[in-house]
Amino acid sequence: RIEDVDEMRALPGAGDEILRELERLGLWWDGSVVWQSSRKAQYDEALQKLRDSGKTFPCACSRRDILRHATKKTINGEQASAIYPGTCREGIPSGRAARTIRMRGEGTFTVHDAIQGPYVQDLEKEVGDFVLMRGDGFHAYHLAVVADDHEQGVTTVVRGSD
Repeated sequence: RIEDVDEMRALPGAGDEILRELERLGLWWDGSVVWQSSRKAQYDEALQKLRDSGKTFPCACSRRDILRHATKKTINGEQASAIYPGTCREGIPSGRAARTIRMRGEGTFTVHDAIQGPYVQDLEKEVGDFVLMRGDGFHAYHLAVVADDHEQGVTTVVRGSD
């Protein structure tokens, strides 16, 4: 799959170059190549399912608002990303308009890594409510990749130790 959902950052021709390099290395895919940029209808459908389940909410906060009011997260003693403070969780403040759609980050999530062992994360404390539809109208990578993984039956992910 070519993960080009962020059209503002996707470089023209980069996806085709990736496919050529994979072929040059003798790596072949087992189905048709899926381009995220052509799957907006599927992401709209996935987002609607989440909205219908009550797991999402509209948010009026800008990045500046979040940085001003968020809990600061540190990793290994270094400043990391700010955690959304939940400002719009129970409704958008008066006089403001929705910019994004967020999903509630609730509960504990555990990934069983075959090499590094279990990885446990408290979504509310460590991640916060995350964006599914960005302020510029594009679907967030988080929504696209999970919807694609589900549809494609992905059950195992191989990644570096970053």
